[in-house]
Amino acid sequence: MQIHRLGAALLAAGVFTAGTGTMARADPAGPAEGPARCSDVTVPAAMGPGLPKDQEVFGRLCLPSGRPPRVLQVLVHGASYDHTYWDFPGFGGRYSYVRYMTEAGYATLAIDQLGVGRSSHPPAVLVTQIAAAYGVHAVVAAARAGTLGPTFDRVVLVGHSFGSLTSWLEAGTYRDVDGVLASGASHAIGPAALATVFSHARPAQLDPAVARSVPPADPGYLSIPGARKAAFYYLPGADPAVVARDEATRREIPVGVGATIPAYVPATLGIDVPALVVDGRFDKPFCAQGGGGSLTDCADDATLHAAEAPFFSPAARLQTTVVPDSGHDLNLQRNAGLFFDRARRWFGEFFPASAPDKAVK
Repeated sequence: MQIHRLGAALLAAGVFTAGTGTMARADPAGPAEGPARCSDVTVPAAMGPGLPKDQEVFGRLCLPSGRPPRVLQVLVHGASYDHTYWDFPGFGGRYSYVRYMTEAGYATLAIDQLGVGRSSHPPAVLVTQIAAAYGVHAVVAAARAGTLGPTFDRVVLVGHSFGSLTSWLEAGTYRDVDGVLASGASHAIGPAALATVFSHARPAQLDPAVARSVPPADPGYLSIPGARKAAFYYLPGADPAVVARDEATRREIPVGVGATIPAYVPATLGIDVPALVVDGRFDKPFCAQGGGGSLTDCADDATLHAAEAPFFSPAARLQTTVVPDSGHDLNLQRNAGLFFDRARRWFGEFFPASAPDKAVK
């Protein structure tokens, strides 16, 4: 039962490898639509400083057509998702953040966090939020070193839900990125939303959708079948077919992050690069208007800013946006384009896709 409680807390909040390097190869089987050139990558990672690099973080690297990109967006999914959250298959690419951003001239790297999908699955109790952030740190280091293929002028983290919390922790701790965009996140988590998720949590081995993806003897990997519709969507603004596809493609959740969720709270004060927070007005886990018990006021951009600004330093130049008629899963609501466009405008302000006065490396 304690494992289930920790699992519920989660919501609260190739390329091929040769030795310790990362090499790239084309993979034509990916889901991305449009002109992007995509390949798989794997990045060697450790569970923490001083530990061996005996883990791997999987990612899907997509490059825009035309001139080499100068900005890389590292996309970090939320709990019960994997990298495909950012490039949701089907529906004519309408729900693909990757497609939108590559067409705007940006490179994207959508990763599977440690313990999820095609990344390594260490003992679930060891996959803490701190370990997850260290895994993202390894990805950023690889991007900086050019081992993903291209060399980028700027590396920016883009998170969703738990991935936003992980991104905040990584950026505030290691200070190795140029910006952080957090979606579906705030500093006040709703207990009723947790209860909704808790009621669905079960060991991943008991869920046929994810059982084959997790170590068979590790009960610390969880699944939350049936939770998405109630917890993640503003249903009047959602396509039932998208909700059904989303439910069918749910992923496992390593339980270790549950006990360490609060780690991100002080870390955001250490973020000294541009930061953007975007929430759906009816986000159940993270906004009061969602009815999940959060204390964050998402009535409009100004109230969200007032709620979040105390957790950031002035150096972050925090901006906030509330998307109307949207819930927790901003990417998968009918008006996902509003989120995509707001993200693009923020990137255009701080990290333009091209800059004539600065050579692309």
